[in-house]
Parts: sequence; structure tokens; C-alpha cells
Amino acid sequence: MNTGVTDRVGDPWTTRFAAPLRAVDRIETSAMVPTVRFRAYKEVDSRDPYMNGHFPGLTLLPATFFLEALRQSMNAVVGRAEPVNVLKIVSGRWLAPVLHGDELCMDVEGVPEGPDRWTVRAQGSRRDGTTVSVVKAVVGTERRSHDLGVTGRPPSAGGHAGIPDYAGMLDILPVAHPIVLVDRVDAIEPGHRIVVSKAVTGSEPCYQSMSPGLPGSRYTYPHSLMLESFGQAAALLWLSDASDDGVRMAASVRDCRFAGHVYPGAVLRHEARIDRLISDDVFVSGQTWDGDRCVLTVGMMATVTRPRTTVLGT
Repeated sequence: MNTGVTDRVGDPWTTRFAAPLRAVDRIETSAMVPTVRFRAYKEVDSRDPYMNGHFPGLTLLPATFFLEALRQSMNAVVGRAEPVNVLKIVSGRWLAPVLHGDELCMDVEGVPEGPDRWTVRAQGSRRDGTTVSVVKAVVGTERRSHDLGVTGRPPSAGGHAGIPDYAGMLDILPVAHPIVLVDRVDAIEPGHRIVVSKAVTGSEPCYQSMSPGLPGSRYTYPHSLMLESFGQAAALLWLSDASDDGVRMAASVRDCRFAGHVYPGAVLRHEARIDRLISDDVFVSGQTWDGDRCVLTVGMMATVTRPRTTVLGT
């Protein structure tokens, strides 16, 4: 059975849930029972929403948008009444960049783990056969928020002199509008910890493609954007002394759990901590809060610095 997504960039498209972009162009399904197997394709295009600001001049596909492609393709294949979402990232590795004009091909296998829940393994590659990503995750429907079991309280504001203002944040980050997903640094301990706020608004591009008349639950802020926002918060901590000769890129994540159900009007607070520095590689962990509710835990997020010539393939 083949499932096709025929809308192209520039053509109207609609979704049943908030999504940053159409992350899948077409799907080839090979099995449905008992294991779901399919192949999903996405051509990276700088004209897609959010894309032209991600590493301006390079137009890199964000690592978190691999997860968005996995989510959207699973929804297209399994066809549940309630949208399927990424609930947990067991592990994820990003091995090579995917640039404007490249086509991402994801081979996906989903093993049922209960009603409307799958453990999924996905391997992504480019047209030239280069493996670019390997992800193991748990996906499923999520009808209500749940407790992530995090002890403690949300991070407080105030910290250290030298907190950058908004213009200062833009000078540090390797992204530009419309994919700037942080608004304010609330506290910083250089080389150790940062607290950053992000206001979720209904005017963001992720809500513009939604079909009219959908229930309020479909306006849940995409987990891919929540994790991207956390990554940008962490980047504000580690990028202030980065070399201009390299491109700092997400390399891997492990043990990320989402509680879901963050809606427009929420103010997310990310707390990111540097756990290890090995040469130019940075390892962070942290949490994201919506009020007094923890909605994301990041067990480990690692970045590497690659020469710009390597990223461009020159």
C-alpha cells in the first residue's frame, strides 16, 4: 500500500493538529500488521515555514524536524482519531547535515506496545546514501497531560550580571526569524546553567496550517518546537565563546520525555545545565516548565562543532 502526500511547497495545505511545516512529501508503506513498516520522504526547502532562519546561508534541516517527520508520517500511516505524538525519545543521533535541496529518506519500523502506542526505530539517509540520523522513540496518542515525576520547583529568575537582552540573544544564536524560539534570558551562570523563557502565541506559523473547526486539544504546541526551543536556550549558554570557523550542530539526545498539552498563552521556562565539556563537544541536561508543571525532561543533549566546509560538502 502506498500513501502519498501530494501538496507541494507554495500550495495550500492543512493539518489536523499544530505542525511547524509539512515534514513529509510522500510515504511508501510496506507492512501494517503486526509491525508497521514504511519509508517517508521529505525534500528540504528553504521556503518551508521556519526553515530559512535555521543557520542562515546554509538552511540546515533542524534535528528536531526529523522527529516532526516521524510524527507526521506515523499519523498518516496508522490513521488514529486522536493524533499520534512523540512521547519519549529513547535515543537519537544526527550524523550528517541535510541541506536545502537534499531529500531525507526515513526507513521506519513501529512495534506495537499497547493500544495506540508504538516503539519506533527510524533511520534517515540522503539521496547519496549517507546515513544522517538514527532514532529510537515511543509514539502514541495522548489525551491528557501526565506527571513526569520531576521533583523540585520551576526555576527562579535572577542570576548573574551580563544577561543578554533580546538583540544580544540574536547576536549569539546561529538562527534568525522565524525560527527564533526564545524570548528572554531570566538567569545565567556562565559555563554552568541558564534559565530562558519562551512565550507560546497563537500567531506562530505552526498554527497557520490547521483546518478550521478543530477541538482545542489540537492546538497543543508541537513537541519538535518545544525541544528546538530548549536547544536554543542551551545554545545561549554554550555559544558565547564559540569559534566563527565552525558550525555548532546537534549530535545526539537521550532520554527526553514529554508531558504534552502546552497551548497558546503558555510561557515556557527552560532550565539547561552543562554537565560535561569534552574539547568542542558540549553535553547538557535540563527541564522545561509550564507554570508549576514540568512538560519536558532532557536526560542528555550533545552538540559537536563541524567545519563549515564539511557541512557544505566542499
